[in-house]
Amino acid sequence: MGKAKSETPSVVHKTISRRTFCEAGMAALSAQLLPGMAFGFAADSAATSSGAAGLPTLDELGTGWLDCGLLAQMPSLHNFHEMAACAPDLVGVNFLPGGQLYGDDSGPRWPIYYSLPLCGMTIDDRSYESTSCRWFPFQAVRRAQVGDLEVVTTNRLVIEDTVVMWRVKFTNHGVTAKSFHVALTVDSGWRPVNRELVGPGEIRATSDKWKLDYVYRFFDLPQNKTDGQFAEWQMSLAPSESREIRFLMHVVEPGKPGRSGLTSEWLETQWDRTKAEWENRWKSAFTPRNDFFSGNAPLLVTNDAAIREIYYRSVLTLLVLLRTNLWSNRTFITSGERPKGVVFYWDTSLFSTLFALLEPKQMKEQIKLFLEQDPHESAVIVFKAERPPSPEHLEVPAGWDLRGYAANDLSIFRLAWSYLVVTQDKEFLREKIADQTVLERMHVLAANWKKLRLNPTDQLADYGGALNLLECVPTYINKVPSFNSANVWMMRELAGILDENGDGAEARQLRLDADVMLKAVMTLYEPGKGVWASLHRDGTRVEMRHCYDFATVGHFLAADLPPNVCREMVDFVQRELLMENWMRAQSQLDVAATISDRPDHGPMGAYDAWPAVTVDALCRLGYWNIAVPFLRRTQAAVYEGVYAQAREFYGVTRRERDAPVRVAQRQGCMRECTGGGAFAETVLCTLFGYLPKLSGAPQLLNADTPRGFNGELRHLRHGTKTYTIHSGDAGLGLQIEDLVR
Repeated sequence: MGKAKSETPSVVHKTISRRTFCEAGMAALSAQLLPGMAFGFAADSAATSSGAAGLPTLDELGTGWLDCGLLAQMPSLHNFHEMAACAPDLVGVNFLPGGQLYGDDSGPRWPIYYSLPLCGMTIDDRSYESTSCRWFPFQAVRRAQVGDLEVVTTNRLVIEDTVVMWRVKFTNHGVTAKSFHVALTVDSGWRPVNRELVGPGEIRATSDKWKLDYVYRFFDLPQNKTDGQFAEWQMSLAPSESREIRFLMHVVEPGKPGRSGLTSEWLETQWDRTKAEWENRWKSAFTPRNDFFSGNAPLLVTNDAAIREIYYRSVLTLLVLLRTNLWSNRTFITSGERPKGVVFYWDTSLFSTLFALLEPKQMKEQIKLFLEQDPHESAVIVFKAERPPSPEHLEVPAGWDLRGYAANDLSIFRLAWSYLVVTQDKEFLREKIADQTVLERMHVLAANWKKLRLNPTDQLADYGGALNLLECVPTYINKVPSFNSANVWMMRELAGILDENGDGAEARQLRLDADVMLKAVMTLYEPGKGVWASLHRDGTRVEMRHCYDFATVGHFLAADLPPNVCREMVDFVQRELLMENWMRAQSQLDVAATISDRPDHGPMGAYDAWPAVTVDALCRLGYWNIAVPFLRRTQAAVYEGVYAQAREFYGVTRRERDAPVRVAQRQGCMRECTGGGAFAETVLCTLFGYLPKLSGAPQLLNADTPRGFNGELRHLRHGTKTYTIHSGDAGLGLQIEDLVR
């Protein structure tokens, strides 16, 4: 994406959406379901002991071997600074440090990336595609069988660096010796580059398009030669014998000398360090008073293998997308393929409690930046190396002015609210945001719906068109129940904060406004159907069969809904949205289903946070017996690694309840996305019922209700104290921990 002319040195807003970022013009060809597809993980990579288990290892969270013929996304690599994505062949790695990785279009099968030119490999003058692959947080593995020869390529990114490392292992599984020729090309010929031979085993190339130099250094050289384009080996392997080729590629500024010291010993050291650093940061994330994060995520201990895996994969998603090279050095970018530092307010708000527990220090600094912005301006904020200076005063355009996501008022309010109630940092309310306080800015967010009325007498806000809302659903527009129900919650929560600050009169008025809006929201319900309607500007009332209304109304207004409405809503979700291992964001019976087919919000899949928030709403409506078993079943859908922007149903049975599920790429869906943090949020705040308030010990949601789930949530911080929450046959229990300080 081009930069806006008015961008600051460190943060730039863009009026931009996911569709603008990564919309594709070509839908994916529906894959035929091939035999041998197994959901879940290989036994050797996901085994769980029969007793209660806590923190899994990163090896355990690696995947089993995945059939590349059934995937739409190859494995990725992350090193806390950059992302790389494996190509479908055996050695290509898409890498563009500092830039946007995802291309303008999406291919019919695989994503199209902006990348430095890829390397390629031939065996006896023929190239091969990967037939299977594995993903780990610290590495990606690809495999193919060439006759009796097995080829396995493993890649790692050096931690917080611009170096890609390769190990290509050849194993002869035949009964006779095998000789073959291997050639590695510096580029596969699809981009023009200038090449030069720098020294023995080293080739330097310049990408004219990206204005970057990249240097390949080859080790294991006894029988090789280089000519500026090719590195070649003639190999002979006895039966059962293996041989390995190791090499790396590092990126430098154009014309600058290559890095010295990148020896085979350096590669081995960095190879081991990459995994060790990943393991250290993973363990730190769950350790009170660790030396990396300013807080910690609670430790889940349970013998429920499905919920254990879901929780830890959800937290791991955030670590995959953690960046330490931005002005806030604990920034969870939304996805790695976008321009560097892109954060969507909406996605970030979906793990707001977990954020406040894990990284309260940097969350506070980021919220202060968010509160300086006009929430109606954009969908994203882009973090740079330096923070922009704070404005002296805040000016907001008058009148209806929604230019970004309808979710932004709620998202920023929710982040500030979560930080306050988790940390109990009441002084934060009095800190200045330009010429206002944090409390005043939260009041603006809670009352911003009044700006979105087209008529001063309207009791519901108009949230704009499709690009302000779900983007791909043309009928989900204007006066929608979802964000209007969120307004009720914001006004009520703000009233509670004002009561704490002695402003009872304003608190009473907010509660009155919330009650009026609640009645208006209820007019959008479709009696007997369990669904809600949007009210369009021309007066048309359109029935919406979408999960987002269920999730938001169910979360924010559960206590206000009559029992028959709760039952009808749940019946609709069970009947039309919940599938065997995943869910449909939109019912196939929705009036706009045939023209809304994007994997995240349409009828053929769901944004990865939607199953989590749907489970939350089911529980709050009282239907734990439906919610918890469905949550467990979604474990089968995360067999490719961590949480993505969306998972889709595919193949000839994609319309059936038991349709196969995979990470989507069509129409610009990203391989990983922080929205997946919503699963951990649901485990924390719903299954374990953590309900922090601004004063006192944490409350527990429906504490007397058994969840059908047993386990402990340990080291949960609330203010300056730490708690354990128990979930058992009688419901929930809260116990303060006595940790040595």
